[in-house]
Amino acid sequence: MTLKTTRPVRPVRTIEDIKAIEVMPYDDLVPSRNLYDLFRATAAAHGERAALTVLRTPDPEDASLALTHTELLAGITQAANMFHTLGLRPGIGVAAFLTPTLAEVPVLMLGAQVAGITSSINYLLSAGAIADLLEVQGAEVLVIPARDLDATCWEKAEGLLAAVPSLKRILVVGDETEGRAGHEPLSPLLAAAASDRLAFAPTTDRDTICALFHTGGTTGSPKVVRLTHGNQIHAAFGFGQVFGYNETDVIINGFPWFHVGGTVTVGLSVLAAGGHMIIPSPYALRPPEVVARYWDLVRHYGVTMVNGVPTSIGALTGTFPPDMDTSRIRMAGTGGAILPAAVGEHFTKVTGLALFETYGMTETAAAIAFNPAAGTSVPGSVGLRAPFSETRIVSSDTGALCPPGTPGLVQVRGPQVFPGYADPAQNEGVLDADGWLTTGDLGSLSEDGRLTLTGRSKDLIVRSGHNIDPAAIEEVANRFEGIGISAAVGMPDQYAGEVPVLFIVAAPGARPDLKALRDRLEAELHERPALPRHILQIDALPVTAVGKIFKPALRDHAIREKVRLEVEATCGAGAVAQVEFDTDTHGKPLIRVAVTGATPDQVAELRAALEPLPQGFTVTASA
Repeated sequence: MTLKTTRPVRPVRTIEDIKAIEVMPYDDLVPSRNLYDLFRATAAAHGERAALTVLRTPDPEDASLALTHTELLAGITQAANMFHTLGLRPGIGVAAFLTPTLAEVPVLMLGAQVAGITSSINYLLSAGAIADLLEVQGAEVLVIPARDLDATCWEKAEGLLAAVPSLKRILVVGDETEGRAGHEPLSPLLAAAASDRLAFAPTTDRDTICALFHTGGTTGSPKVVRLTHGNQIHAAFGFGQVFGYNETDVIINGFPWFHVGGTVTVGLSVLAAGGHMIIPSPYALRPPEVVARYWDLVRHYGVTMVNGVPTSIGALTGTFPPDMDTSRIRMAGTGGAILPAAVGEHFTKVTGLALFETYGMTETAAAIAFNPAAGTSVPGSVGLRAPFSETRIVSSDTGALCPPGTPGLVQVRGPQVFPGYADPAQNEGVLDADGWLTTGDLGSLSEDGRLTLTGRSKDLIVRSGHNIDPAAIEEVANRFEGIGISAAVGMPDQYAGEVPVLFIVAAPGARPDLKALRDRLEAELHERPALPRHILQIDALPVTAVGKIFKPALRDHAIREKVRLEVEATCGAGAVAQVEFDTDTHGKPLIRVAVTGATPDQVAELRAALEPLPQGFTVTASA
């Protein structure tokens, strides 16, 4: 077998180029049977080229690690051999990582996938949620940083050996264990492992599970995605073909490595093509100083592609230097959420770079659709399907196929689609017997195969049975003068079930006219029910660890505002309510309201006012 990198086999501009690739035998184009084969291929073809640079700080001179492709293969080999000695086997045994992206982490995570299964844990979760997740995953080994490298992760790891029955040992990056039982220095174990060849035979079955990602739920039964070698190999191949990744590319990876965007989109996909991946800090783009110096890194390393989720794109626009030479940058990419048109237009106006949207989810190793780098970016479209995969749109009511241009639920099938969640019961309604994955996103396909997303089905605001897409509201608001970004969610309502409310964040230094904004919304929204009942200005939208707008927090904010309005109406302006969010015995939302400054009759009136709302409420008087 002749191994190959994932560099493009031909330029991709249209769906016809995708179809031309699919005429060729798949195994000829993608001979790798496991992730290790990909790194053998890049080491053989581009061994002396730079592969991986990890920075301690956003100072381009402060690299904690710099490896060529030959050195990267050796490091992965050594890590895989170490994990093999600790009991991991292909498809069996989980090594979990609770750590920021320190210098050692990417190589260790890749090596653990060669030896067995890797789990990357979001270190921003609570200690209790982390313990639940490790137990669900059956983690046997946990890798954490020493206290001086990350005190938060160190503290959250305390007690995990006792709390997680499957967990056998904890390896400490930085080696300082402080005498904790069951904690071992990493370096001696790694140094004892050979780096010149694997001490075991890797799997040759692409369907072998090698990675676990937490994608939802932190209590009860967390939702854990299982990805195979084949899922990730195909995703890397797809990115390589449509984005045109090759050995000359230099790309900053601004995602954390507990996110599939970090491990695959601008991680494995770049490395497998022979490119150079740069990690700008252990905490990706979260530190403000990294965003402030991002363009310095681009200039220093000769970066060829810049990227980020839409909120990061907005932030990077604000730090773009007027004298920046962008001649080496062949592409600017974004994904992870629908790109507000105003954000994309502002980025292009400031930088001169067109934005190419992509679309994926954890369940597809981040690969569903791509705007081809060699083609023309179509604003609002996330592009063409991955080679050797299928995308279709079906009616959310009947399940029937939608004709081109008609919106519906987005479904995808192909080698990148996961085999199911760790809990098979969670596959219901998501993955069918024919391999079709229902993404939960709404969109439409054009005649030429381009996918346009319109929102999330679960983000829909349902007003008296009328489905309202919040993206339609946000699109109008984001174009209004003085608004930096906006988000619409549903507020509970006694009559309609829920009504739209709009949260806005002003652009720096701006004072948007809310009356004029309401007039604009009334004039431009195509359906009266979509007109927001309230417009609320806040300092910043809540976001996830990777910068996506976190709408559940906004829904909670909308509930608090609804309670405030009802308290004012029933109890008077002097009354104050404390609102806490809980769940009842059936797992349904339960909102606990404690009121001060109200009479018993007013509390009873408030209770009666909240009772018709879709959520459950308890109302008590507080001293």
